[in-house]
Amino acid sequence: MNETPASDQEIADAIRQFHEARAESGDLAARALSSVSADEGIVKVVYDASLSHPDTRAWLSEHSIENLAEYACTPLAQATPESTRMRMSTVRVETELADGTPLGALENAGIRALNGLEK
Repeated sequence: MNETPASDQEIADAIRQFHEARAESGDLAARALSSVSADEGIVKVVYDASLSHPDTRAWLSEHSIENLAEYACTPLAQATPESTRMRMSTVRVETELADGTPLGALENAGIRALNGLEK
């Protein structure tokens, strides 16, 4: 296994690719992805509900996940060598709407806890 931590770009690309794949299957949250950026392990995922639904409040009410970071960090929360490399570099994943409304965040320990991962 490659023990080299992933770059910020690799992490952002993985999250973007996850959303692209989910959007193809019609997932509204994935279709609402506006941008993904990562800087020194802090990942920011921005959603624009208008991209998938005309009414932001209705869009938000359709999602049962209270912390959208749990959804956004799915590619980081897997028991695979690549996900492990990405977690090594990830400090926190933050999610928000395009207007700055927070949608939740997870620290590295919270990401690991999603699937009971040790590292």
